[in-house]
Amino acid sequence: MPHQLFLTNNGKRIELTPIVGQITWSDSIEELGQKLDFVLPSTASTPYMPRFDMALADTITLVNNGKIIVQGTITDIAYTEKTRSVTCYDPLFYLNKSKTTKQFKGDKTATACIKELLAPFKIPTQHIAEMKTRIDKIYPDQTYSEILRDILYQAKREIGEDYRFQMENGKLLIDRQYAFLINTSLELFQGSGKFDLLEFISNPQRKVSITELRNSIVITKDDQAYTHIADTGSVGKYGLLQETIPFDGNTLADAKRQALSALQELNRVNEEASFDLLGHDYVRSGRVLQVNEPKTGIIGQYIITSTNHTLANGIHKMNITLKRY
Repeated sequence: MPHQLFLTNNGKRIELTPIVGQITWSDSIEELGQKLDFVLPSTASTPYMPRFDMALADTITLVNNGKIIVQGTITDIAYTEKTRSVTCYDPLFYLNKSKTTKQFKGDKTATACIKELLAPFKIPTQHIAEMKTRIDKIYPDQTYSEILRDILYQAKREIGEDYRFQMENGKLLIDRQYAFLINTSLELFQGSGKFDLLEFISNPQRKVSITELRNSIVITKDDQAYTHIADTGSVGKYGLLQETIPFDGNTLADAKRQALSALQELNRVNEEASFDLLGHDYVRSGRVLQVNEPKTGIIGQYIITSTNHTLANGIHKMNITLKRY
């Protein structure tokens, strides 16, 4: 079954698929949530178009084979004489736009703090990974998304692996990065048989850089160097590239862990890539692809940093950007 687009207005669900033009949806690891855009003819532009009400804060749902691909709230409508251009965001939009002041006193785990933080929004939840890191920090006048990212960053420093979050089939999922590895042997549509999505890469591009690499980390406390760690091999190869970071902990052991975590994160050649593919709903930012594209050297595991999907005339295409995992 092809993609279907539905509007829910005052509890009434209406399918928009037969009258909608191009549909696009996108996401990025730099932002929470997915964005979906589409264009409808104006109700006044043709006497043959069915009449229905549409308003800000109505729900839009894009589904494929019964699975929710994007479900969000209408945030913008642009009217012309002939069209209505509609923009909507999934529920994580509210975490980006809402601010609070929050204090955690170290008596709760990261998982408990996240659940407390999300409680006012009543976002349906599929799974939140168990994170035992204790959060002891004040967040003055920050967005909920900024606080969530910082909590996940603190949890990451203890295990050395990122946590990712996204809406999955209409529910929130927060888990370790490894849980988002994509098997690219997929069906284009039900009954088509499986094929490797990455055999159809087009327009591949790759860039490598050391401008953001840091091979020496100094942790500072009271404006003085507190502890230091460096990768002598990297310094010998690329030259000294040093970063100073304010101490965020209680003991020297905490400072050393902070320095090691920062070195592991920053002491790497930055490698970015992008390419076009046939579209598939599983491909989302934050997920991991195993790629083998020898012409430009995009070979190995990459994290998807952003996706842009386009659905027009029944054809689903996408452009994705990636960075070395």
